[in-house]
Amino acid sequence: MLEYLSIKNFALIEDLQIHFSSNFNVLTGETGTGKSIIIDALSLLLGGRAQAEYIRTGTEKALVEGVFSLPAGDPFWKQIDEWDLRNEDRTLILSREISLNGRNICRINGRILTLAQYRQIGLALVDIHGQHAHQSLLQEDKHRQLLDSFGGPEHLQFLSKVKELYQEYVALQKEWEALKLSEKERLQKIDFLQYQLNEIKGARIQKGEMEELAREVNILANAEKISASLAKAYEALFSGDRGNSAYDLVGKAISNLREIEHLDGSFKQLLSQLEPVLYMLEDGASQIKNYLEEMDYSPERLEESEKRLHFLQDLCKKYGADLEEVLAYAEKISAELEQLHSSSERGGQLALNCEKKQAEYQAQAESLSSKRKELGRKLEEQVTAQLIELAMPHVRFAVSTIPTPPAAYGLEQVAFLICPNPGEPLLPVAKIASGGELSRIMLALKTILAKIDGVGTMVFDEIDAGIGGQAAQKVAEKLAEISASQQVICVTHSPLIAALADHHLVIQKEVTPAGRTLTKVFELREKERIDELARMFGGENPSGDLKKYAEKILKRN
Repeated sequence: MLEYLSIKNFALIEDLQIHFSSNFNVLTGETGTGKSIIIDALSLLLGGRAQAEYIRTGTEKALVEGVFSLPAGDPFWKQIDEWDLRNEDRTLILSREISLNGRNICRINGRILTLAQYRQIGLALVDIHGQHAHQSLLQEDKHRQLLDSFGGPEHLQFLSKVKELYQEYVALQKEWEALKLSEKERLQKIDFLQYQLNEIKGARIQKGEMEELAREVNILANAEKISASLAKAYEALFSGDRGNSAYDLVGKAISNLREIEHLDGSFKQLLSQLEPVLYMLEDGASQIKNYLEEMDYSPERLEESEKRLHFLQDLCKKYGADLEEVLAYAEKISAELEQLHSSSERGGQLALNCEKKQAEYQAQAESLSSKRKELGRKLEEQVTAQLIELAMPHVRFAVSTIPTPPAAYGLEQVAFLICPNPGEPLLPVAKIASGGELSRIMLALKTILAKIDGVGTMVFDEIDAGIGGQAAQKVAEKLAEISASQQVICVTHSPLIAALADHHLVIQKEVTPAGRTLTKVFELREKERIDELARMFGGENPSGDLKKYAEKILKRN
């Protein structure tokens, strides 16, 4: 249960602390005083959506903290222990801080958690039935969710299995459809890819071949020029007329130096430098001569090399930027061809898998349908009994299942039907229920579901909307009944509901001397409660008789 709530810099609230009793708590006050702001703050504390508008004007951040206590044997402690969050005094302190800079800090017992982890715990502690939440009964897709919740954890686990089977079936179906090319299309694609593969393989591409061919074509195209230049170079180096080649001249220079080397030792060093030059000239001339002798210029060879080079360049235009990409493309289409050749077999296997998965899903979904029908009968009985207690003595309530195409949630949608008065047919709740009836139906459902969920605290924000008189009295009695086993916190405008509370809090709005508006909360004693109930019955400045009536109602309750 929620023992204590602290709110700072949240909307109109500057600094507020509220203590709650373990049974029936009500919050009352004039319209506009900020009752729903407290529910918004509590919703934020439990993991609700954070909004910058929540932060009080002129401040940088808002902080909401709550202290919750749980019985020693509560199964929820298992989750707390798994996350190592337990306190010695068996309390949970939830803290939510939001800032204008976007920071959002969630703590439980001082430990920072992710919002998803934090919300998992917060939503399990409190069930908030917010303003107009009963309007969800107007949306028939919510009816199935309510019925499934009524089935409890075991039923929800079975529903999860059906969803999983459906998703697996859909995934297989998509894969199969992707493979189901027509036979004509498949064969056409095989022919096209096979042609491309044959063309690439038939080229017998060698690594570095294009570069080598480009070099060869360049040499062959310039063979005459190369030959003439090499001949001149050879002559200049080694076989010049009248002994004028570089080799001859260097040789003469060496002979001249040898004649005088005995006269000066420095000439020996010069000779040692020139002699290797002679050998280098001889070697270079020999290489040129060999190149000239081996050079085989052939117009036919040039034409053949050019043709091969152009062929490879065309392949690159078709299949890749260079020969490496062409070969990589060949590997890719080879794998695709293998897949296409085997697609008939794979398609058959996928079709068989789809059929098996569909049958498995169908069997489980039909079982889910049977469970829902059984749950529907039980829910009809329990809701009808609750509504009779809520001043709807002649009501008939029914749960209808409407077949739908297979889906993740099963084979049917669910609709709640109601007949408030004798002699009338059952019709959808969304079409005929009044606002007050919707409130009571939702209260009945919440009462039933809370026992299954094991939620320790139930919050009702203006559950009395659209009802009065005997119906309001019955709603008050039902809330009091719930509070015998669960903590109830109710924001209400109904004095009949407020009179039954164990703990009465009034919310007021004050304007400070600086002109700022503040929301305050006060716990009421008996005399103060009488004044507040009288105000709720008759507005401002209630008469003495009205106060006596309020006192009588309070004492009776």
